[in-house]
Amino acid sequence: MNKESNHEVFFIKYRTFLAIAYKHHKIVDRLVKERNARKVKDDHDVNFICARNAAIQRSAMVSVVFSALTLEAFINNYAIEHFSRRYLENYLDKLSAVAKWVVIPKLKTGNELNTDGQPYEKLKELFKLRDRLVHYKTRKKKVSEMTEEEDWVTEIHSKDALLTVESILNELSGLDTSVKTDWLEEAKSDPYA
Repeated sequence: MNKESNHEVFFIKYRTFLAIAYKHHKIVDRLVKERNARKVKDDHDVNFICARNAAIQRSAMVSVVFSALTLEAFINNYAIEHFSRRYLENYLDKLSAVAKWVVIPKLKTGNELNTDGQPYEKLKELFKLRDRLVHYKTRKKKVSEMTEEEDWVTEIHSKDALLTVESILNELSGLDTSVKTDWLEEAKSDPYA
């Protein structure tokens, strides 16, 4: 075999990112079942439930961040496939991930995602949560105020993130029939994630 090969390989990460998100969501599901099965009888049970909640939050964070990574990687790849890397870098890369999901399909198909629909609203929520996690800023709070939803990432966030990936990609495939979505199912059972 020739040591210097002219073969090119495309490195596409969105399927891998989604597989990681699903893997961590499965962990979330298992931990939730363990937590919910535990009856509170004493401090030991309370400590167990608190430990499970902390573990749920960690895996839910991974699921949320990797769901957002999936969508950002996919829309960037979609732009490169239909325009070029140079076009993406010169004209589209500075847009927010949410704006890319509106602008890029409009450029390709002449139609845009329904910005009044639930998939689009969930897309905005997902990237808002991702940004809050990725660009986290330490703050001081009283313990009595720590019940606010913004302080926690839960099993609901994890599930919503994955549903957002599916719904927004299904909406895009409705605008552009060349968009393949079979990889969504494959990512659920990826043994290497």
